[in-house]
Amino acid sequence: MPELAQRLAEFAAHVDTLAGDEHRAFCDRLFHAFGWPDLRTAGAAFEAPNRLLWGQTLLLELHPRGTGLAGQARRLFEHWQYHTPHPRYVALCDFAELVLHDFAGQLWEPIDRLPISTLPREHAALSFLRRDPRPPVFRNDRVAVTRDAAGRLADLSDLLVARGIDRDVARRIALGCVHTLFAAGLGLTPAERLEEFLLAELRHRRSIPGSAFASLRPLELTAEERDLVTKAAGLDWSRVQLPVFGDLFQRAMDPERRHALGAHFTSEADIQRIVLPSLVRPWRERIAAAATHEALRNLHHELARLRVLDPACGSGNILCVAYRELLRLEVDLLARLHPGTSHLSSACVSLANLSGIDRDPFAVELARITLQLADAQARRELRLAPSPPNSLPDLRVADALFTDWPAADVILGNPPFQAKNNMQREFGPEYLRRLRHAYPDVSGRADYCVYWFRRAHDHLPPGGRAGLVGTNTIRQNQSRDSGLGHITAGGTITEAVAAKVWSGDAAVNVSIVNWLKEPDLPGKKFLSWQAGDAAHSPWHTVTLDRIGPALSPDTDVSGARTLRVNLAAACCYQGQTVGHDGFLLASADARRMLADAGDNAAVLFPYLGGDDLLGRRDGAPSRHVIDFGERDLRAAEAFAAPFARVATTVLPARRDAAAEEQRRNADLLRADPEARINRHHAAFLDRWWRLSWRRGEMLAAIAALARYVACVRVTRRPIFEFVSPQIRPSDALVVFALDDDYSFGVLQSALHWQWFTARCSTLKRDYRYTSSTVWGAFPWPQAPSARQISRIAEAARTLRQVRAAALERHDLSRRELYRTLDPPGPSPLRDAHEALDEAVRAAYGLRGDPLRFLLDLNVELAERERSGQAIIGPGLAALAPDAALRAACSSTDCIAPP
Repeated sequence: MPELAQRLAEFAAHVDTLAGDEHRAFCDRLFHAFGWPDLRTAGAAFEAPNRLLWGQTLLLELHPRGTGLAGQARRLFEHWQYHTPHPRYVALCDFAELVLHDFAGQLWEPIDRLPISTLPREHAALSFLRRDPRPPVFRNDRVAVTRDAAGRLADLSDLLVARGIDRDVARRIALGCVHTLFAAGLGLTPAERLEEFLLAELRHRRSIPGSAFASLRPLELTAEERDLVTKAAGLDWSRVQLPVFGDLFQRAMDPERRHALGAHFTSEADIQRIVLPSLVRPWRERIAAAATHEALRNLHHELARLRVLDPACGSGNILCVAYRELLRLEVDLLARLHPGTSHLSSACVSLANLSGIDRDPFAVELARITLQLADAQARRELRLAPSPPNSLPDLRVADALFTDWPAADVILGNPPFQAKNNMQREFGPEYLRRLRHAYPDVSGRADYCVYWFRRAHDHLPPGGRAGLVGTNTIRQNQSRDSGLGHITAGGTITEAVAAKVWSGDAAVNVSIVNWLKEPDLPGKKFLSWQAGDAAHSPWHTVTLDRIGPALSPDTDVSGARTLRVNLAAACCYQGQTVGHDGFLLASADARRMLADAGDNAAVLFPYLGGDDLLGRRDGAPSRHVIDFGERDLRAAEAFAAPFARVATTVLPARRDAAAEEQRRNADLLRADPEARINRHHAAFLDRWWRLSWRRGEMLAAIAALARYVACVRVTRRPIFEFVSPQIRPSDALVVFALDDDYSFGVLQSALHWQWFTARCSTLKRDYRYTSSTVWGAFPWPQAPSARQISRIAEAARTLRQVRAAALERHDLSRRELYRTLDPPGPSPLRDAHEALDEAVRAAYGLRGDPLRFLLDLNVELAERERSGQAIIGPGLAALAPDAALRAACSSTDCIAPP
């Protein structure tokens, strides 16, 4: 017998001698069987007397022998949702059987059930427990079966289209197969000879009652198509997950259209993050609180009339999950209303409680079929009578932003993901014109999902609830103000996920928000967020008295005001936006151009990007930019080689872009002769040899300095550097036209970083410095002493010296160097940062919570400005230093041209 099997046999024999409450002995022996000395060595520990946590890998809950595990998975799932960390696998065990779940993939059905006595020969599902872990193999992986089923029927549709069948007909044929195969899996139609039944349906279009193909013309399949039908019919459709299947099937059928509409796959665990807080838990609490028969009866009548709407229903996956939960709520309520009797015949909840809207006709038809099958499946599981024939969901094909919504008490949904910067390209100018006309109170700089959040809140009745998924920018800047700011003004966010790696194809991080249309609801609120970019990155959860529109556990600084003195200082800029890579060339090529003609130095400049600053050992530019400045065409032609490069690369692209813009404008004017058209690309074509945004004001500001401060505009780490003004900054950088060590120290401090991260927007998980919200509202120290100013300057110089020495000694880039600060331990660089932070805090006179302090200072300064008083703005110059203090804050180090 192999060693692992032998150890597992010994483990099973030992467990057989246990009474059923020896939790530590069980777990120690289990880990020992998989090669660990004991559970402590493995890094596992008990978080409760019967619950073991093994980091990000396993949560194991033990129950006494013979008590059974039925019904425990639902309770444990809700515990797991808020657990920190967030283990990949969850297991229940009663000393006789181990039931293994992967909640992120499939919720209520375990991925495997393992009798303890069979572990010596059936342990592949627990391979992740090994000291030398192996990929586990599960015997009930329903997600894998579901993917297989969706893929085979999508392949059938592709084959039909490839031989000339209309795409809509091909999709309806595939949809008919879905209906028939699911029905057989649920026992609604005979499963025997299913392949022959399907082929006969397609070939002869037999108009039997319930035929999914009755409206289609007869069709003879090819041998390859018949083979796909045979393989699809051979799958176990009783194991296919309905909510997951709909999303997978829709994506597989038309991936290009799916991307254009911003749709995406949603896991059932993610769906529960809106269904549980906005539907299930509020009703559970009301049912539990009902103390009389009359109160329960009134609740039942109310539940029977409850209206649930998904205004972006897609394939119906959210409605499918919500409907199953509605039926379970009704069963629980009836059990209290009629204890000890047969009560299920009085169930009233039906598909008529559901409404949905989607602009894709195929998705709506798929949702209709999915919900009908989900109804049959849930009623069979809960032993409920079949639905009345006329109890159908209200599903509509329409653009939800331009149609009336049906009445709703609960709105759940996952609106399309589309960043504001992509909306013009994806939807066209006419759609945007209509959108902004219909929603004048939503900022034109808000993301697409904001319109859905605002519309949902306005549509709800008082006391109504909503749970929506949006891009994580819903909590930032104009998107926050137009969406969650509007919601919190008249409602209460009850539970939210600030940031989460999404479970589908859309390459986004999301925020999930549940709210009640009722202000100032008392009680604790749950706020969670995922700290990382991987699907299994660790989670954090806190309870708060109030969740603000920024979805942050920290002080909400969204109400900070812009300070006029910061804007007047004209210190903060974005770097140059070239508009086309033809303006850029490798520095080696630039040096050849300079060698060929020295005059080219007037239009060729070192060009510093974010990857150069953080990723190169010396932080120096690796490219040059061709910048003809404000020269006219004739003057630019004098620089032969640079001009030829731009003419052959940039000019054709700008011609094409202008032609496409002209075509879109013509379409827009045909729809609305008074529409406002775009001349963005036409303007670029008129001056095609010039950079798109040269940032002349920025260049003038840094030209007057010996050096300037720069940081990467989208970043995860606060790394600021001085740069020579001979180097042109790219638009990947934020430029601060400040050259003194005091200003550098304030910008590099942890205090400025906290303000930066609290006020900025994000790109996925990276922080994006925005001059309007971060810089414009940042309050500078108002009355630092000369000693405090000098201390900051000295600490800033020391920090740069320590950093430069470490870069040189270890041959690292700045990005690599700062990663060494992630693990704890002694570090001269960390010490230098802490010394700088202490000096900056002293200059502010900081007390208490840093963000609260900065917000209070911002509000105070804004009020002083409003009343006509002078305040101190950015930089050393604003403090009117004397010559000695200027000298104390001066140095010369900076990134120089290569």
